[in-house]
Amino acid sequence: MGKYLERINSPADLKKLPVAELEGLAEEIRQFMVRSVSRTGGHLASNLGAVELTLALHYVFDFQQDKLLWDVGHQCYAHKIVTGRKTGFELLRRAGGLSGFPSPAESEYDQFTVGHAGTAIATAIGMALGEQLKAARPSSLVRETPGETPATGRTTPDTSATPRIVALVGDASIVNGVSFEGLNNLGLVKRQMLIVLNDNSMAIDATVGAVAKYFARVRLSHTYEDLRRTTKSVLEHLPGIGRSVDEALERIKKSIRMALLPSQLFESLNIPYFGPVDGHDMESLIKIFRSLGQIDHPVLLHVYTKKGKGFIPADKGPAKFHSTGPFKINGDNTVESADVDHRQHFTDAFGAALTALAERDDRIVAITSAMCDGTGLMKFREKFPERFYDVGIAESAAVDIAAGLAKTGLRPVVCIYSTFLQRSFDQIAQEVALQSLPVVFCVDRAGMVGADGATHHGLMDIGYLRMLPGMVLTAPADAIEMRLALEFALTHTQPVVIRYPKDLVPPPERMRAACAAPFELGRSVLVQRGRKASLAIVCYGTVLAEALAAADLLGAEKIPVDVIQARFAAPIDEKIIRLLARGKKLITVEDHYLSCGFGSAVLEMAAIRGHDAGLVRVLGAPRGFIGHDSRAAQLMEAGINADEIAKTAREMLVGRYIRSKSV
Repeated sequence: MGKYLERINSPADLKKLPVAELEGLAEEIRQFMVRSVSRTGGHLASNLGAVELTLALHYVFDFQQDKLLWDVGHQCYAHKIVTGRKTGFELLRRAGGLSGFPSPAESEYDQFTVGHAGTAIATAIGMALGEQLKAARPSSLVRETPGETPATGRTTPDTSATPRIVALVGDASIVNGVSFEGLNNLGLVKRQMLIVLNDNSMAIDATVGAVAKYFARVRLSHTYEDLRRTTKSVLEHLPGIGRSVDEALERIKKSIRMALLPSQLFESLNIPYFGPVDGHDMESLIKIFRSLGQIDHPVLLHVYTKKGKGFIPADKGPAKFHSTGPFKINGDNTVESADVDHRQHFTDAFGAALTALAERDDRIVAITSAMCDGTGLMKFREKFPERFYDVGIAESAAVDIAAGLAKTGLRPVVCIYSTFLQRSFDQIAQEVALQSLPVVFCVDRAGMVGADGATHHGLMDIGYLRMLPGMVLTAPADAIEMRLALEFALTHTQPVVIRYPKDLVPPPERMRAACAAPFELGRSVLVQRGRKASLAIVCYGTVLAEALAAADLLGAEKIPVDVIQARFAAPIDEKIIRLLARGKKLITVEDHYLSCGFGSAVLEMAAIRGHDAGLVRVLGAPRGFIGHDSRAAQLMEAGINADEIAKTAREMLVGRYIRSKSV
């Protein structure tokens, strides 16, 4: 583990080290991360870049009392290592092990479970305002030792008695709308609050947009010596005894002309700005944090870090190592993929189908939010760069841009993970559904997502989308249906949602005949008929493979069942509901919460038509946030698998079905 790291079990242990030895600790932490992630998978490149920054923060602040708020949260590995969780890395992102994100359930050093970008500044403001209110109450005051600053005449509070607040934000996250809304409200805070902008020029792919280009101009204009000069000037002119924040800023501007460009952006919002400084120079960072941590106003420190630092493959390919599965490391420090499954995934099937359709229809445009590779659009971008738009971490803007494109007669396809599409619900409702515009939403990572866990599961999209009037919801079961669903969606005159998981495409042998039929609005397909079957398994999307496996289990017991691929959750096929009128029992299966999902829609329609809803059983995820594990294990735990379907069928047919899982 290394002579330094083996002694670090808490930030108190970290603070025992001389500053000169922190570089050795940083190198050991990087080696530990690479070894751990090579076995378990995880977010590697961004964590390698944030090591020195994290160590410097913990060296200065006491985050048992002070509050550290991460933005996306996937840069927290070094933070977890120094806060007593390094042994948990053996099971990182696996059942019973550490989450890949901050988790208050794991440690008092974590404030929020965070997996979505853009939240840290606003939540930090809320915590700062809470501390302001508590400090204003006499009973809450720990002690009062006011001092007067000669240069300003202002009273300086004793910050040692109250928690200091630090928000750590990435350059890709700070362009998010909520981040800007937070910056716009920073004036509400009348006490200490430090925003650290970790600028590594990367989201998952290269950061895009006007603000990213603005940062890039500054970044490219700096040599390493320029950064050293900037850091030196910041240290020389930091606020201190007899010097105000405003005076310090003016001195920095006068001494370093280069600091003017980035400062203009933030100071136009009346936010004191320091930097840019080298995010890998721990000695200077520690001095800067010690000083900035005492300022009684919000300030922003801009630091440059290198994504993938210290590991050559991640340094050369930070996007590839943003989030990786297990891998092997050769002696020459190169990487070989470990046991890579080269079978087609649904994301690949989507990307191939969309690119092929775009060759025939030049109205098709694709939009994503900093997830070009993750949503399978790399080939589309290469082939049709003029019809591809990456708007950065701005899902709401992506939807509204799509609405504008649709209004001009184009056919926009919005490609966003289910968990992130939640952020744009208002825009979907107001600018797309209300206007009845033909926008296609391709919802990747629908259902269980595996190792990323609760922050990234896509278990709510059917519920929050099917309530919208005119919104068509569909889900393909295999690659053939993916192409057919896209063909349908791109010719439909209303908004259409296509949902699919992060999973392998099932083999098409048994599905081919039924699933090769074109999609028709609100029409299901009968995939397998059971002779004189009194029960039908009705599934929505990719769980068809589990339904067919369940039918095999039941067939071996001479229990005939029908298997239906519903294809649509809105509108529901009336033929499915009419089965109830004939006394046929139904089991609905979906990779979604039981509440408000496909099965819920079937029950609603049955009640509206006056049919016996007691003939329907719904299989889906129980209510509750589901932890990190493999996707297969999560589906099994939720009962969305062949064995549970077959068990439910047996119980229904003998009239003793009891369902205990909460909806």
